[in-house]
Amino acid sequence: MTPLPAHTPTGDVQAILDADGLAPGVIVASGGGYRLISRSVVDRVRTGCTAGELTSVSTLELPADTDIDVAAEAALDRPADEREEPVLVCWPDGRYGIAPIVDLLAAMAGRFARLSRTDPLTGLPNRAAVQSEGQRRLDAGELVAVVHLGLDRFQDANDVLGHLGADVLLNRVAAALGSARGSGNLAARLDGDQFVVLLSDLPAGQTPQSVGRRLAAGIRGPHPVDGLPISVEASIGISHADHHDVTVLMRRAAAAMRRAKHERTGVVEWTPTLDTNQRVDLRQLTELRAGLRTGHLRLHYQPLHDAASRRIHGAEALVRWQHPQRGLLPPGVFLPDAERSDVILELTDWVLAEALHQASVWAKAGHHIPVSVNLPPAYLAQDRAVDTILTLLDLQRVPATMLTVEITETAVLTRQEQVAAQLAQLRARGVRVAVDDFGTGYTSLGLLPALPIDELKIDRSFVVRMHDSPAHATIIDSVIAIARALGLTVVAEGVEDEPTAADLTTAGVDLLQGFGLNRPQPPDVIPTLPGLVTGSLTGV
Repeated sequence: MTPLPAHTPTGDVQAILDADGLAPGVIVASGGGYRLISRSVVDRVRTGCTAGELTSVSTLELPADTDIDVAAEAALDRPADEREEPVLVCWPDGRYGIAPIVDLLAAMAGRFARLSRTDPLTGLPNRAAVQSEGQRRLDAGELVAVVHLGLDRFQDANDVLGHLGADVLLNRVAAALGSARGSGNLAARLDGDQFVVLLSDLPAGQTPQSVGRRLAAGIRGPHPVDGLPISVEASIGISHADHHDVTVLMRRAAAAMRRAKHERTGVVEWTPTLDTNQRVDLRQLTELRAGLRTGHLRLHYQPLHDAASRRIHGAEALVRWQHPQRGLLPPGVFLPDAERSDVILELTDWVLAEALHQASVWAKAGHHIPVSVNLPPAYLAQDRAVDTILTLLDLQRVPATMLTVEITETAVLTRQEQVAAQLAQLRARGVRVAVDDFGTGYTSLGLLPALPIDELKIDRSFVVRMHDSPAHATIIDSVIAIARALGLTVVAEGVEDEPTAADLTTAGVDLLQGFGLNRPQPPDVIPTLPGLVTGSLTGV
């Protein structure tokens, strides 16, 4: 709008407004600046006021890039008799315009409406929006299933990357999820590391479960965060649209996701028995504590093979629970509960003692089989951890070189100085230290040279996809190169077939572990496997 000269007669101002019935006012040059003369002021002149009243109302002038909330707040902060006056808007290039207060308030209301239905971090719809849209689709018969995705070990990202880095990772996941969800489906972020997808369009021949796995693959990455390639795993719960309330469907999908996370099974579909089973977790924990003390736990051992010769280099101890009623239970059924309680400390003591005793038994029979034992972060948080391990080695009369302790990246990074000191004490006695599931715990590569470790175990999620994902193959090559530079042994987990074993060997991996070579076996089976190195332990 072109400002009028200051000497413009009042009648001319009235004529301009009469000619444009929608104009909220005019802009008039005044004292080296500009003033806004609103229609209401001009109307008062028509009813007998003097022309001097055309400048009796102050002008609120705001830059054009002022945030809409700030502009509306400034307009409403004026005296009561001026709050309905429009606002003068100025641009850097000297142009001016007029913003009626009604338009400001409408824009602000529209923004608040959008914000109330949008996740502020990722820009995806939020819980309120997905519930509303989900109910609409359900009522219209357009909803097939609800898919709930929970990122695994995301607290590690907060601990290691910091909140800013974790937010970047969430945005990367949201972008990948938004592009992978498919046409007709709606992706939303609920809170934290929880996402949901409303499935309304299933590709031909696919099921909600297969779509869930495709979504998980689509967000896996690796995603660049602070220059590091970060991969993301997700646990997924699915609820089919067989109830009239979408809130119930979302609650069921969340319950199925928790079960998938609990059992580490990837994808779980909700069934009526799932809620019943989830109520027994506390009872299961009590039973586990009792089973630990009454001899119901078992150790199975999965060999590690020398990549070049395929000889058995050692065996990882993996706990099983011989439940009196439920049979032999895998660790995914009970370890997550144990790790959230002090039972994990007693359980780890038992695994260490049992594994070292078994190494001694094998040695007395002429079989040289070092053992690897996983140490959870809670165990390393104890001051007694090192003394307990060294005492058990002495009691079983097993050389320290026969034991490898496997730790997670998170265990080191969350208590770096304490854990590094403990590991240094163990290594000084001859115990080997391996970083388990390497590549999934958000490790800063700059910390590796300072850590007292001997081995890097490449996580199976990279190994199983090395042939169909160039990115995963590149990560494996990078880990091998880093290990070589630091003088570390490289172990590849999840070797499912001979071509994978051969390619990993060619790439430079030192040790191989996986179902393609040997499944976990009871201790009496291990000596019957081919590739054992015979020998005995001094002092046994």
